[in-house]
Amino acid sequence: MTTKGIWILIGSFLGVVILILIASWHLLKGRRRQSDDTPVEDEVGFAAPKALVFKDFGCRKMSLKEIYAATNNLRALNIIGQGIAGKVYKGVLPDGCHVAIKHIKDGYAETFMREVTSLSHIRHPNLVALQGYCEEEDECFLVYELCTNGNLSEWLFGKDKTLSWTQRLEIAIGSACGLWFLHTYPEGCIVHRDVKPTNILLGADFEAKLSDFGLSKVVDVGVSHVSSEVRGTFGYVDPEYRQNHRVNAAGDVYSFGIVLLQLLSGKRVINLNVMRRPMSSSRMPKIPTRGGELSDFADPRLRGEYSVEAFELSLNLALSCVAHKQQRPSMEQVVASLETALQISTTTESYSLSIY
Repeated sequence: MTTKGIWILIGSFLGVVILILIASWHLLKGRRRQSDDTPVEDEVGFAAPKALVFKDFGCRKMSLKEIYAATNNLRALNIIGQGIAGKVYKGVLPDGCHVAIKHIKDGYAETFMREVTSLSHIRHPNLVALQGYCEEEDECFLVYELCTNGNLSEWLFGKDKTLSWTQRLEIAIGSACGLWFLHTYPEGCIVHRDVKPTNILLGADFEAKLSDFGLSKVVDVGVSHVSSEVRGTFGYVDPEYRQNHRVNAAGDVYSFGIVLLQLLSGKRVINLNVMRRPMSSSRMPKIPTRGGELSDFADPRLRGEYSVEAFELSLNLALSCVAHKQQRPSMEQVVASLETALQISTTTESYSLSIY
């Protein structure tokens, strides 16, 4: 073989090697891109690319230094609450804004991600606003607006605190409006899955704000339900959900119905005897009212200062919420009924004042 032939052979060989290297590089790059863009589906149904899990949210990412400065180094005196996922501290940001800062415990990273993904881009007067988050040095914090009147549980079941009849109705309406907004969210129905008094915060004017979206789940548009293991708080979980593991808006309606019964009665435990099998709505009124006597069911702290007509309307509404799924109203219907009850109550109060 001539020298020229040898060089041609070597050149051809090098060309093939270069082509193989280029093809391998593109293949590796493609696999990395595919890995980075693979959706991460958590238990509650939020999917996001791995590289975007903590990016492009509507709230501000804060530094650990800012968190410690706001809470005076997580001072024990600043603790205002504690849940399963961690302690909550009151804090003050550099601009003077008062906030509530939740320190997420180790092992609750999924809860942290759900809260950020569900609340960061959603704003509504009856949903607690997530103002920022911190994810640094294996520490996770969520920064919320501060609701100065605590949570509904403190006012319903705590000592030396009481809510008037109209305040209860307004809190119920606010909570229902928040759920209505979530259930009709354009990108898919957001099911809260943990509606209860401790997760209904009260602002300065006792306006209700739903909080704690750590168990929330999205049901895509056009889909009736999604399957999931049973999650939530005992006593508020829909019995039908416990049986079929189907997550849908009806589960939140049931939980809200229990909360409404608590608002009406002031009782912490509502025993409807339906934990294993839902009961028809025709039988249920006899249980909480003990034969139909409203005075036996109404919270004694109301001292009879409520409209009987509005109370009965609200009670029947609550009972329809905890009936069979097919008999439950939508949250839009719940809001309409509660607003009617409030209108009746305010009209009755105005009339009562005018006759004296």
